[in-house]
Amino acid sequence: MERKIYDTSVIIGLWKSNVRRLNAYTTIFSVIEFPKTLLIEGLTVLYPTRDDFNEAILITKDLLKAGKPVGAIDIVIASIALRKGLTIITSDQDFQKVKEVRPELEIELR
Repeated sequence: MERKIYDTSVIIGLWKSNVRRLNAYTTIFSVIEFPKTLLIEGLTVLYPTRDDFNEAILITKDLLKAGKPVGAIDIVIASIALRKGLTIITSDQDFQKVKEVRPELEIELR
């Protein structure tokens, strides 16, 4: 399995390009935003844990201190990626702000 976590923005683009198999991860948030995510074979859905939420709170505090607020869902996705050592595949620029306070966050912008 690829050490990648696909964000909704990229999943929708891949779906429109007829991609129906990915050997990687996504989150329950992508499933909620785009239910067809469940039709992509090989894509494992991750759910945030209590530790993910706790890390998200710390990230939020650091972002607010830096004057760079980001939406809660993106912060939770970033915390999952950080804790599991996954690269976020996204077209969402907000993850760049998270990377500014968590330089170890790996992002691939598409």
